[in-house]
Amino acid sequence: MRVWPVLLDSTPDYMARSTQRRSLLGTPVGGELLVAQLCRRLRLVTAAPPAILAPAGADAGYRASMTAACPSAVVVMTTEGLAKALSAATFSDVVLFVDPRCLPMSETAFGLLGGPLSVRQVAQHLVACEPSIAGTKEHLNVDDQGQVQNVHRYYERLNWPFVSGVAATAVPVSGSIISFERIPSSLVEFRQQLMSRGMSSRDVLLEGGAFDLTKEHGLLAAMEQSVLDLTHAARVTGRNATLRLGGGHSIDPTARLLGPVVIHPNVRIEAHATIVGPALIGEGSHVSAGAVVAHALLGTQSRVLRGTVVRDRVWSAGVEEDACDVVESPLPPRAQMARFTVQSYEGPGRTLDEVPNRYLAWKRVFDAALAAVALIVLSPLFAIVSVLVWLESRGPVFFTDEREGARGQSFRCLKFRTMWNGTNERQHELRNSNHADGPHFKVLADPRTTRVGRLLRATNVDELPQLVNVLLGEMSLVGPRPSPFHENQICVPWRQGRLSVPPGITGLWQLCRRDRASGDFHQWIEYDLLYVQHMSMRLDLMVLAATCLTLGGKIEMPIAPMLRIMVGRVPPPLNPRTSAEGPLTRRHAQRVLKTLKRSLGHG
Repeated sequence: MRVWPVLLDSTPDYMARSTQRRSLLGTPVGGELLVAQLCRRLRLVTAAPPAILAPAGADAGYRASMTAACPSAVVVMTTEGLAKALSAATFSDVVLFVDPRCLPMSETAFGLLGGPLSVRQVAQHLVACEPSIAGTKEHLNVDDQGQVQNVHRYYERLNWPFVSGVAATAVPVSGSIISFERIPSSLVEFRQQLMSRGMSSRDVLLEGGAFDLTKEHGLLAAMEQSVLDLTHAARVTGRNATLRLGGGHSIDPTARLLGPVVIHPNVRIEAHATIVGPALIGEGSHVSAGAVVAHALLGTQSRVLRGTVVRDRVWSAGVEEDACDVVESPLPPRAQMARFTVQSYEGPGRTLDEVPNRYLAWKRVFDAALAAVALIVLSPLFAIVSVLVWLESRGPVFFTDEREGARGQSFRCLKFRTMWNGTNERQHELRNSNHADGPHFKVLADPRTTRVGRLLRATNVDELPQLVNVLLGEMSLVGPRPSPFHENQICVPWRQGRLSVPPGITGLWQLCRRDRASGDFHQWIEYDLLYVQHMSMRLDLMVLAATCLTLGGKIEMPIAPMLRIMVGRVPPPLNPRTSAEGPLTRRHAQRVLKTLKRSLGHG
């Protein structure tokens, strides 16, 4: 199998304003043109020469500039020329289309597309996702009367379906892509076209994010990152950090360069001009006397006229163009300057990132040491329980279920199996008997439970294998109850808070819950947020001691002693159904309960 790369060039709207015909691939980024950077990245995937599909209106000068930047490239002006350039491809080969308008931040991103195409006739798309606010998005379905029927929640790291750009598409030659009448203007359109033609497709998530070069501020963000990386690699630092590439520079001694600034060859900067970085000056550019360039990218052969201020712009004006006194483009908020696909969970109050590092280090050492000792001491009990479970119900001794840990990372939670083998899938048959008032599932007399399982649940021995999860760092001894993804859907603020810390084998809710008979999801929320805000080694030790004294929560533990440790006093209760809560959690609990009631009432 051979991979044939094709670069789709274009002229974004912010470049089309110039009377000189510009292209995205001909834009300088870092120490080279964008086309040279992409060709270098593609060499990590294939040795085949890239084909460059020129944008509309390209002339002979375009072909010369592209081949100068990437000598191995074949520049084509039409789809017929592209078909000719790919005529040597066989049915076992793959065509890799790359759209620089969605520029991956990772140098090795194109390597995510490959292997499986040689045996499966599918198209693969390297996609970037839309950025999110707080990592979530909600869609409401309403009826004709405007009543909410249900709520669909999407989480960026788990079930985010919103694609904003396609960086690359790999298509088998056997998919007859070469016979298409035209190549679409973008890979987003190409992706839709392939699916409409009945071709199987697979999306590959672009890890690390991508720059949106269809927007001017996206190219500025890419320029800024490349300038910072280049000057750092060259060890050019300080207030006047300036990196000059090649030769032919003419820079007046009175010009002020406040770095970081990268200057390409044959650049002329006249007297009293000012360059404020991060900035990049393309090859052959001319900055006239008294001009100011601040956080801007000057394309090749650009000119900034006398007295002009170019700020927050991609500037490609030629010598023959007029200029106004101040040319600037207001930048959007920093979070919108580039697409990012990685997010961190921030809970209400204090988050895991804000907890003292000394406490986190001691907590991890303490958890691992105590879990290791407990596993050794309890190994005879583990052996006896394993034999009893297996004798009553043939099958695996342990039951594993996928749960969400700190920052939403999934792990397999380990427990002794307490049900008849294969009956876990029958949960939907018992929905009408569900005793829980929240998203979790609980039946008082579950017919799926074995006799040994009932004993294990009554004594909480079924939870002991989670010590292995603690030893592996997936859980802690003390923390919120580990829950699967579907249980964390009902209340976004609660989810963010509890997932900002590792889940625990025991915790406040297991010890201090008071409304087991009528359902106590409201206390589950309250106690999880209490622990997140006030977690400390002293509180952890008290919870562990209380767990032993109450036989794992079988004897009710008052919340008052815990609150004295957390907030120094026992505040008045929020309402008759809750016991008491700390003053720092009152506003959070009120907001969370209000959101929960609204979600339950509508959905």
